[in-house]
Formats: sequence, structure tokens, C-alpha cells
Amino acid sequence: MKAIVVLEYFRQIGFISSVLGGFAFTFFGVLLPVSGKGRPAALAAFLAVAGSICFLVVTLGMTFAAGVAASLPTEATISASIVAQQTALSFCLLMGIGLLLASIAVGGWIHSRFMGIATICLAAVGTLGILLVLLPFVH
Repeated sequence: MKAIVVLEYFRQIGFISSVLGGFAFTFFGVLLPVSGKGRPAALAAFLAVAGSICFLVVTLGMTFAAGVAASLPTEATISASIVAQQTALSFCLLMGIGLLLASIAVGGWIHSRFMGIATICLAAVGTLGILLVLLPFVH
């Protein structure tokens, strides 16, 4: 792969995962004081921090890959080891998104049964929307 072609991809995915990771960790911080009040809160907090860790891995991997790509000459190719990491990082990004949506889905049960059902439905719709958006980019 040419360094110039994938540089912006690395930057954008790193940025997106850092924003989502920050959101997931903030959600964890909000749920932490509540987690002593029952299983749904503890589960939602766990899922949020697990998602945040996935996003952290992606952010670091993509940021360092962007740094390497930016330092190469325009027509140079990126090393095979960096290209090989992209599949695992993409999977980690999808897993982080899934964990974040699961955390949001479970989080509603802290408040009430109605809110739990509503957040599960909304997370399912969000998952469908994300799949429709990402489907053309999966290869």
C-alpha cells in the first residue's frame, strides 16, 4: 500500500476511535457511582470500559501507523507488519462499537423496565444503521 493513500485513513480512524473511546470512558465514569445499585449498572459500566479499551487500542495503532505513513516518501509503501495490523484494528473498532452500544442498551435498565426496553430498541436501530453505513467499506 502506498503511504500517501492510507495516511488520511489512519488519521480519520484514529480520530473517530479516540472520540468514541472518550465517550465510552465518560459513560463509564457516570455509571461508576451507580454501579453499586444493581447488576444492570455494573454490567453497563463494565461494557463501557471494555469498549473504551478497544477504542484506545485502535487509537494508538492508527495514530502510530499514521506517523509512520507521514514520515515515508510519497511513493513509498508501508511495511507489511503495519498493513497486517489493520485487520485486527478494524475488528477491534467494530468490537468497541458493539460494546458501547451494548452498554447503552443495558444502561436503560438502571432506570426502569420501560427505559431498558427502549434503550435496547434504540441500540438495535443504531446497530442496524452502523451496519448499513459500514457495509460498503467491509472487504
